[in-house]
Amino acid sequence: MTGGTRGERLTCGRRVEDVLAQVAAGRRGERDAHQRRCPHCHAALAEYERLWAPLTELAAEKPSAPDSIVENALRRIRGAVEHLDYGVLESARGRTRIAARVVVVIARESAQAVPGVRVALGKRIAGRTGDRSDVRADGAAENPAGGAEVVAGVAGRSTAIEITLAADYGVDLHRLGERVREAVTAEVRALTGLEPVQVTVIIDDIFE
Repeated sequence: MTGGTRGERLTCGRRVEDVLAQVAAGRRGERDAHQRRCPHCHAALAEYERLWAPLTELAAEKPSAPDSIVENALRRIRGAVEHLDYGVLESARGRTRIAARVVVVIARESAQAVPGVRVALGKRIAGRTGDRSDVRADGAAENPAGGAEVVAGVAGRSTAIEITLAADYGVDLHRLGERVREAVTAEVRALTGLEPVQVTVIIDDIFE
């Protein structure tokens, strides 16, 4: 069932075939501690479930899925696997690839435009190999001030984003989180065509 995904890993290190098997078994919602925190897994789970949906619908009707449908779903999932760290949009005229770091910049800029947000930058995080660098293709950008981060996981047409930010003192933090989520979702969707399947906002500090 891996259909050419054997050995491939997401940016976070999780094996693609394990994530696909989880989706195929209908266990997308059964996430371990890592998956509950990881935007790369969030994006992959959402995208693979979307691509696997035709088989899920057929299984609910009890007939066996024709080989052509199975192969088509696997082919599309293989396409997403071939472009790890990139969102991929297909059209009749060609393909557009959008790097995770592009999503990071858009999310950061749109978050910082929300009144009450003091800073929303990206910081260095460990990538697939465990090393660190100033700007990585895994969707992490450097935070020269230290403290706040934006991380984006991308898979096919899906992206999951995590933003850590500092807020102004006295702001309704719950409402601020909602406004940031709404702004980031709208801007990423408008500028990239990708679908933000999850936007997590973490308020890590308050400035007077």
